[in-house]
Amino acid sequence: MTDCGFLDCALFIVTFRFLFLLLLAFSVPARAQNAAPTEVAPVRVEGRRLFDVGPRGPTSGAARAARIERRLRNLIDSDAPIAPFSPSAVKFKNGEYLISIGGVRVLSVTRADSDDAGQSARELALSQGAALSQAVRDARAARSNPLRGAAILMGQSLRELREMIFSLLPRVFAAILLALCFWILAKYARRMAHNATKRFDFDPNLRALSLALSFYGVWFVGILAILSALGLDSSSLAAAVGVSGFVLGFAFKDILSHFLAGILLLISGKISIGDHIVVREFEGTVERIELRALELRTDDNRLVIIPNADVFAAPITSNTDSPHRRRSFTVTLAPDADIEAAQNLVVEALRSTQGVLDDPAPDAIIADLTPTGVLLRARFSTLSLRSDFAPVSSECMKNVQIAFRVAGFAGHSEKVEADEEAT
Repeated sequence: MTDCGFLDCALFIVTFRFLFLLLLAFSVPARAQNAAPTEVAPVRVEGRRLFDVGPRGPTSGAARAARIERRLRNLIDSDAPIAPFSPSAVKFKNGEYLISIGGVRVLSVTRADSDDAGQSARELALSQGAALSQAVRDARAARSNPLRGAAILMGQSLRELREMIFSLLPRVFAAILLALCFWILAKYARRMAHNATKRFDFDPNLRALSLALSFYGVWFVGILAILSALGLDSSSLAAAVGVSGFVLGFAFKDILSHFLAGILLLISGKISIGDHIVVREFEGTVERIELRALELRTDDNRLVIIPNADVFAAPITSNTDSPHRRRSFTVTLAPDADIEAAQNLVVEALRSTQGVLDDPAPDAIIADLTPTGVLLRARFSTLSLRSDFAPVSSECMKNVQIAFRVAGFAGHSEKVEADEEAT
């Protein structure tokens, strides 16, 4: 059965490059959403993100966040004392909750803000007010004492990291469960394909192709499901698949050409495992037909790996396409030799050699007449396998030479030469 080890590695690399391109593609829709009128923008203090705010009337979310950050910077730079945050710092006025820090109004929480956050406006105002007050006091402490400021920043970073991990855990667990499920489904699909191809007696090459397509086809669907579980938008995913497919087509042009050539070789069934073939200057037995390359074991036990695209484009000689293979060699006779007796002697020597087939029967024909003698061509057939072809050919030439000597054949020049030409 075809070894798909290289295919596993290639698809592993292609998958990770594919995911990288997906991440790049998803950044485009994200920026487009941020440019929409209903955008939200983060409020930051000393580079640390506290929360997001949306638009308020004609004011966009970005402009609103910039105004809040400007007020916070003024508070940090001022020397006015700032007491710990208390609920009394939140006042309700004109349908909004106003948040004040150090006597300065910083933020107003609207009903739209509370609807977006999914909690009451007062609860949202209290939580945002506490966050703003603590951030201002931490920023002042960091400026007055660098060591304390570093410790505060480290603590904040660890808290944010913990919150991010906890927020991602459900999606990660879902992705792991999906990966496990699709791994089981892929193995089950490959087993079903194996049983089906075995039941219908598929060619080994087509069986290997069916197993690979069933296994990786299930995994392709699984990757889409896993990406969806991780929170990737389906429309963005479709766009990224198109972009990444176009990019991968250029980046892996050679690999894809070998892959497609391998599929065509497997489907055609002209070359099978165990065939003895000649591809360009290489001759040997086919050991594996992968989706990228063909592995050929030469007669001197060397392994040659030929890319499928080269195999597909090159002339191929199959020595085992037929169950038997014809071989010939020439025997030189003296000009006055008894040709008919020599022919009978050669045919008997060939028939007595083990491995020579009776059908088609061996024969001996006159190949050429020269001033120095008569060239007699001995022809015989053996099984196409190299293990039969080469040893039987050697035995035939040896037996013919011995037969001439034992018979004391007059006029024999005792010269036997192998002829590699097909007859």
